[in-house]
Amino acid sequence: PTDAELLQAQADLWRHSLYYLKSMALKCAVELGIPTAIHRLGGAASLPDLITSLSLPQAKLPFLHRLMRLLSSSGVFSVSEESTEVMAIVYGLTPLSYLLVEGIAADGHINHAPFLLTATSTRYIDLVLMQN
Repeated sequence: PTDAELLQAQADLWRHSLYYLKSMALKCAVELGIPTAIHRLGGAASLPDLITSLSLPQAKLPFLHRLMRLLSSSGVFSVSEESTEVMAIVYGLTPLSYLLVEGIAADGHINHAPFLLTATSTRYIDLVLMQN
């Protein structure tokens, strides 16, 4: 292989190795109730709005920011960056995150949070790994 091919292969290997991070981040968002909180806040929320709505300690703000940045870059949440200031960033629901809002059924689409939580549970993952 050429140097360029090896470099691309290395990038692909890293990408595949770290895919689980997005799943775990999405699981965390559902467990915290972020999609539902954004929906209850009118479909858009800043980090301070989420901290308050989710009853999280203010000390968790940097971690929530990292989580939301990962999920918005993955298309789970939309982001409206009207300012470069972290506190002014407003997150919104995308069709994907809308399917994770508790208590609503949109056009016959059920809440997919239980499926996500099952698919990312350690018991499910262990069971799948045992069968291979």
